[in-house]
Amino acid sequence: MLSSNAKTLLWSEEFLPTHDGQPNPEIWTPDLGDGSQFGLTGWGNHEREFYTTNSLVADNGLIITAAREPGISSIETYYGPAEWTSGKIHTNGKLYLKYGYLEILAKMPKGIGTWPALWLLGKSISEGTAWPACGEIDLFEGNGAKPKTIQGTLHATGYAGEFGITGFHESLDDLSANFNRFAIDWREDTIEWFFNNQPFQKFTRDKGDFAGKAWPFNDYFYLIINQAIGGWFVGEVDPLLQESKLEIAHIKHFMIDGVGEVLRVNA
Repeated sequence: MLSSNAKTLLWSEEFLPTHDGQPNPEIWTPDLGDGSQFGLTGWGNHEREFYTTNSLVADNGLIITAAREPGISSIETYYGPAEWTSGKIHTNGKLYLKYGYLEILAKMPKGIGTWPALWLLGKSISEGTAWPACGEIDLFEGNGAKPKTIQGTLHATGYAGEFGITGFHESLDDLSANFNRFAIDWREDTIEWFFNNQPFQKFTRDKGDFAGKAWPFNDYFYLIINQAIGGWFVGEVDPLLQESKLEIAHIKHFMIDGVGEVLRVNA
């Protein structure tokens, strides 16, 4: 367990209701659509949602609502009329993090087929370095069919997608029942995952599964929050599911033991 005396707050986000009910545009950009505009139909994962800003509400916390479209939707996707709408936001081009202790207080959606994710991508992806060479840190991924499972994964060249190097932890309660703290302690050459302040896995450069493998995680990364529906990671969606909510109470990024940086591009 980390000592609070070792931490200094560098940046926080409580999603205050000051921007017409949307996340602060100085920090966050919404992704829209089904990924086709980027050549990533279904966002590269055969997902079923179509991202809209209508799915995002920021009012002393963030709520991302995934909702089944009633009847035949007027929204066209790569597979036909949209079955679902949902939301996704990121900080690329506006705010980047490097090292430190990153904590997200969140309540996960409920329902088979939901796929909430709290994750980071390397800044270099915007500078010509393609995924997965840019690096991806999955602070948390959830599968609605496994409502107590916390999964944290790293992706880079040589271990990406279904071959990402991952670990699991089991909560005593469904993650949709209450708010929980999902966090990483990110240092040079090591990343350790925490659930409600307790560590459950640690990955280290050139040790264990990472011996001799690429390690692009000693650089700036940007934050992404989304709720996908369906896709290869979670499988089929419960046909009776109509709506699910991913709720974020706050995000906090700390310097820990003197380590941690925030880069504000538009500051």
